[in-house]
Amino acid sequence: MIPMCHITSIGFGNLNGTLEITEVRPADVGQYSCIVTSPGGNETRSAKLSVIELPFAPSNVQAVRINAPHQRAINVSWTPGFDGNSKIIKFIVQRREVPELGPLPDPSLNWITEVANVSEQSKWILLTNLKAATGYQFRISAVNRVGEGSPSDPSNVVKLPQEAPSGPPVGFVGSARSSTEIIIQWQPPLEEHRNGQIHGYIIRYRLFGYNESPWNYRNITNEAQRNFLIQELITWKDYVVEIAAYNNMGVGVFTDGAKIKTKEGVPEAPPTGVRVQPINSTAVRVWWTPPNPQQINGINQGYKLQAWRFEKLSMSSTVAASGTGAIAGTGDGSIKLIETEMKELTVPPNLLDPLAEQSEVFNGLEKYTSYNITVLCFTDPGDGERSMPVSVQTLEDVPDEVSALWFPSVSDREVSVGWDPPRRTNGVLIGYKVCYYVKDQPETALFVNLTADQTNLKVTNLTATTPYTFEISARTALGFGLSKVATIMSGIEPVLPHPPYQLALSNIEAFSVVIQFTPGFDGNSSITNWIVEAQTPRNLTWFVVHELHDPEATTVTVLGLTPFTTYRLRLTACNVVGRSEPSEPTKDFQTIQARPKHPPFNVTVRAMSATELRVRWIPLQQTEWFGNPRGYNISYRNINENDIMRSTVPNTTSTENAEKCIWVSRRSVLIEDPTANSHILDGLEEWSVYEIVMTAVNEVGASFDSPHAIERTREAVPSMGPAAVEANATSSTTIVVRWTEVPKIHRNGQIEGYRVYYGSVTGRTPVLHKTISNNYTFTTTLTELKKYVQYDIQVLSYTRLGDGILSAPPLRIQTFEDMPGAPSNVSFPDVSFSMARIIWDVPEEPNGEILAYRVTYLLNGSLNLNFTQEFPPSDRTFRATQLLAEKYYLFSVTAQTRLGWGKTAAALVYTTNNRQLPQAPSAPQISRSQVQSEQITFSWTPGRDGFAPLRYYSVQFRENEGSWIPIPERVDPTFTSYTATRLKPHNHYQFRIQATNDLGPSRYSRESVQIQTLPAAPSEVITGLKVVPITTTSVRVQWVALRSSAWNGDSQTGGYRILYQLLSDFPSTLQSTPKIDVFGVNQVSAILDDLTQDRNYEIILQPFNSQGSGPPSPPVAVYVGEAVPIGEPLNIEAKAISSTEVYLSWSPPQQNTQNGELLGYKIFYLVTDPSATDLNSAPSVANGEINIRSMVRRNKAPEEEIEVVPATYNTHNLVFLDKYTEYRIQILAFNPAGDGPRSAPIIVKTLPGLPGPPTRLVFADITMNSLKVSWDVPRKRNGLIRGYIVAYETTKDNEKFSKQVKQKVTGTSLKVLNLEEEVTYTFTVRAQTIDFGPPITGNVTTGPQDGSPGSPRELMISKSQANVKMHWINGQTGKGPILGYYIESKKRDDLRWETVARTSNGPIQEFTASFQNLLPSTAYKFRVISYNRHGISYPAYSDDAVLTPSKLYLEYGYLQLKPFYRQTWFMVALAATSVVIVVMVIAVLCVKSKSYQFKRKY
Repeated sequence: MIPMCHITSIGFGNLNGTLEITEVRPADVGQYSCIVTSPGGNETRSAKLSVIELPFAPSNVQAVRINAPHQRAINVSWTPGFDGNSKIIKFIVQRREVPELGPLPDPSLNWITEVANVSEQSKWILLTNLKAATGYQFRISAVNRVGEGSPSDPSNVVKLPQEAPSGPPVGFVGSARSSTEIIIQWQPPLEEHRNGQIHGYIIRYRLFGYNESPWNYRNITNEAQRNFLIQELITWKDYVVEIAAYNNMGVGVFTDGAKIKTKEGVPEAPPTGVRVQPINSTAVRVWWTPPNPQQINGINQGYKLQAWRFEKLSMSSTVAASGTGAIAGTGDGSIKLIETEMKELTVPPNLLDPLAEQSEVFNGLEKYTSYNITVLCFTDPGDGERSMPVSVQTLEDVPDEVSALWFPSVSDREVSVGWDPPRRTNGVLIGYKVCYYVKDQPETALFVNLTADQTNLKVTNLTATTPYTFEISARTALGFGLSKVATIMSGIEPVLPHPPYQLALSNIEAFSVVIQFTPGFDGNSSITNWIVEAQTPRNLTWFVVHELHDPEATTVTVLGLTPFTTYRLRLTACNVVGRSEPSEPTKDFQTIQARPKHPPFNVTVRAMSATELRVRWIPLQQTEWFGNPRGYNISYRNINENDIMRSTVPNTTSTENAEKCIWVSRRSVLIEDPTANSHILDGLEEWSVYEIVMTAVNEVGASFDSPHAIERTREAVPSMGPAAVEANATSSTTIVVRWTEVPKIHRNGQIEGYRVYYGSVTGRTPVLHKTISNNYTFTTTLTELKKYVQYDIQVLSYTRLGDGILSAPPLRIQTFEDMPGAPSNVSFPDVSFSMARIIWDVPEEPNGEILAYRVTYLLNGSLNLNFTQEFPPSDRTFRATQLLAEKYYLFSVTAQTRLGWGKTAAALVYTTNNRQLPQAPSAPQISRSQVQSEQITFSWTPGRDGFAPLRYYSVQFRENEGSWIPIPERVDPTFTSYTATRLKPHNHYQFRIQATNDLGPSRYSRESVQIQTLPAAPSEVITGLKVVPITTTSVRVQWVALRSSAWNGDSQTGGYRILYQLLSDFPSTLQSTPKIDVFGVNQVSAILDDLTQDRNYEIILQPFNSQGSGPPSPPVAVYVGEAVPIGEPLNIEAKAISSTEVYLSWSPPQQNTQNGELLGYKIFYLVTDPSATDLNSAPSVANGEINIRSMVRRNKAPEEEIEVVPATYNTHNLVFLDKYTEYRIQILAFNPAGDGPRSAPIIVKTLPGLPGPPTRLVFADITMNSLKVSWDVPRKRNGLIRGYIVAYETTKDNEKFSKQVKQKVTGTSLKVLNLEEEVTYTFTVRAQTIDFGPPITGNVTTGPQDGSPGSPRELMISKSQANVKMHWINGQTGKGPILGYYIESKKRDDLRWETVARTSNGPIQEFTASFQNLLPSTAYKFRVISYNRHGISYPAYSDDAVLTPSKLYLEYGYLQLKPFYRQTWFMVALAATSVVIVVMVIAVLCVKSKSYQFKRKY
């Protein structure tokens, strides 16, 4: 009680009955009394005021490490502070890690709540969940009903000692690097298991299965090292490898042993017991015993039988051959013997008895030849050692025919015959047999046997001038070989034959053609063979394509030609003397098309995604297409689909039906690009095995199939839900769900488990799911369901890549009925001193059909029930009367279903007439310990309820000073704290609260202070993840950087974590996979190297910061072992060797840039100067119409062309190029992974060639006997144009004037005179570069043309003294106005007309011709020809001849008619006057000059 001396009296002028104390202080604490005075009496009421505030911070916080029994235990104790006049509810313990070195951080930073609910009675707590080798500080804060008070000062620093690592390194993987090496990789132990600074790693290994043998150890002293190469291991053995980390306190836990086998090696020992025995002249049988299996060092792939021979080698080629075999000296210093492998045979091992002796027949050897036979064993890495050589000689055989036959001398009665020994005697040569007889009379044959050293014979007693046939054969012990045959004429010495002639072609096929010919002179000896040579545009050198041994042949069927190739053939005859000159070549011909030579080589398939396969191949060369190429056909089929189809097709024994079933789903795609070398098949089934086959396709058809390739698409999420989903309700809160497996074709990977999704039909409950984390359980029970609610249930399966599709349609199941929940929204809208009306709503959980409600009420605190009554379900209101004034009553409402009465809803009401809206709660109080990254807990102090009990609180928040957003959840009125969830990390928030009673809501409280949520781990998945191989053991990982807001407030420590592992059916968890951290939020790529070659890897990307890791990206698979070349071909040179051909040479890219075995090269060439090939940009005109198609083709930009050659080529000829044209050439190398970079371009220009024909031959100014011909330069100049040759002649022969005229010009036009009138001429024009090219030809007829004007009429001639005047009447104008006239004259005895004048001033009807332009004393006839733009008219002739005056008259008589200014006297006078004037001007200038000099002097 407050002492009486402290009593203060407060008076009120206004009688509103309210005393408000703002900014309450501790001094305001006390007993308050309200005294009412009135005439009717006095009344006093009292109330005690206590100020409740946040509790004070605890003090004397001490932290002590407990040594025993647990080394990681710390006891934290404290002394509670003042409770703020409100009982302490709990204590909050926070901790932070402090650095081992350096100053302590700011006292307010880096605190983490360790325990959030310590009993208010506790003054200490034992903490055990701590890390070794870490320093800690602690602080304590108290919480009362107002909120959390200030935290205490930090405790003393306690450091836990180091321990040996308690966990193994993670991500431990290993693989064989070679036959004696294993490489292992790992990541450090998890942070919580390191227990101190890691100083290194211990690796131990031993042979698998030898558990009693000691471990071999390797110490890695570099903590940052993440891989190690274990060397000097045994080939092809299993090893167990383990690794552990160590620190100052010792070695930690070893990983589980990884079983790793070293790679195969080559066998260390050769086969033994090798025996060899000859069988015949070309085969021997070889016996051997396999080597000791322990020395094979791998899987025995078989044996190689090798036959070796010593061959002579000149010293000049010793160096070049030194790498092909063993070299033995002969002692003479000039010849070496080199051991060369002549033949090899591969024999598979005996799988039934691998240790038994094996034998094999070695065929294909040369006859009667000594060999050294060796045997070796080989594995995948290569060949083992050869056995000791065993010598053997094949058996003898008959010899080959003699190598040459000639006749040195021939006379009437005798012939000398000579020959050379056979190239291969195939044994010991015994001798020769010479047989000769009269041609075609074998019965006259005579035989002569000779010894082996006799190689000539003189045959006598022959018949003169008689043809004889000679046959010479060699002999060994096994008999005579083939005979060499020749025919000569006695008395006539053989000479070289003449070439065949009159070659004609027929039966042109794809691979053959028939040549018919007439043999030339045989050179007095039979023709021994015919040699056919060919020339192609790709090979201008003549080469032999066929030989025929038939002396009497007149036709040759040439075989072995290439389809769709242009050839030119020639024929050469051979007799015993030699070869004739080649015949004249045939005309060019082209073989017809055939199917492509072969399919694409090296067809490889790689999975790109779950629905895509990438197919690569080596394209065909141009010469292998055998026709106009269309492209490549890829056929593919889903093997899984066919398995399913076969299982659904009835049993049949028909092979045809089976084949039809297998290929029913085969699909094809045609790539219409002959130079393409890759294609992506899309729209495929996920996780399915496909069989791919390719063919090359041209206009004739397709090649045979390539070898079949098999590949599986990548894993994906299931594309269908589980089948046969069933569900049954078993109680009011449980449903049992059953299902069967997802159909195999829709699994799209390894099913890892199932998820059952369920939610109410009306949306009363959120959609939830239950996960079954295995793939062999097909039933589950859903529990804690809402009662008497219909649920939609669906099931999905998931793989490691994510969730599949939900089963459809949803199953609708209703849980059983149960007792209802409490009625909702109980309130009292009408209250007085003696009455209260209660209303309510249907329970939020009716759990069945509501049958009735029951209402009871009693005075609060009393045990006597005042009233109880039941109501039908339609009535949800009740008015209670006769209540006591200003009393609290407790009302209860209960609902009933068929199963009974449910839960009760209770509500207080205060009987009064003065109910008011509630007072706003206090501003929310937030303590730092209750702030997390996505939620904030705050508390408040309730205001007055306005004599109407509170029903709920409403909460609003705003983010970053934005607009206020309500939280839908209603807060229980008995609560004074609330946790707002689903907030954004590192954002500023404010909160305010509103109380609601039966009369309505209060005003909102004052907003809280602005508080920022803590940073958090990144919240978004990284997108745009791509993995590109860059070498055979490294890849580049690329991604799209996260936006800044996704880092949730901690971008400074952010980065990207790349997790990678070998792809297998049992992938590891993310924590155990190898990883690389890339620091920096703006990084977008990184390189993974030292990967295992020829393996599939799976790459996952996670963002991370100091708060943790974000969600992982979907995995991306990549095949490591194939990468595009990163180097371009080197030393590229180009040289033009003709006007249409360029020779290219290059070197392969450097070995370390090839990234695997090259498949070939692509050659790109492009015309750099299109104007050089087509100069005419104007459209061509034909028959008066513009050729639009030709104009479009010429104006089209040149396209880059491609040729593909195999990797074995380092030279190539580009043919069919444009002549005298500049090309830009680039080359790239490609391998199974794709194309490498192009080389730097080089420029080359083809040599000049014959020009194309000139263009646009035009005839203009056509008269009766002359014209002008013009043309444009050739579209394809093919060189520098040196000039043109114009030739013209009459189209039809005419004995009078038919002749051909040729004229060279340098321009592009020519005026041609002295033509015959009205005669058609043929003009040809050729351009000249290195020679004259093809002509352009045109016909023109002198005289009138189409559209010319009509002939003038009635030509009248009148003669005067000095001229002749002509008058005429114009004819029709034609297709254009008359432009002028030709006035022509002809001497009486002459045949040619000459032009006197040509007018151009339009239509006239008279003209005067001066006699000065004509010869004197000559009779002339005249004609007039009109012309327009189309041509001339027919002439109008004068009837009479006009005689010109004599020469004397012209000279004197004509002068009399001259005007004075043309008289001689006038000319003389004018000249004299001019001389006088000039002299006077000069005199004046001289006088002036003298006067000027005199003035300057004086």
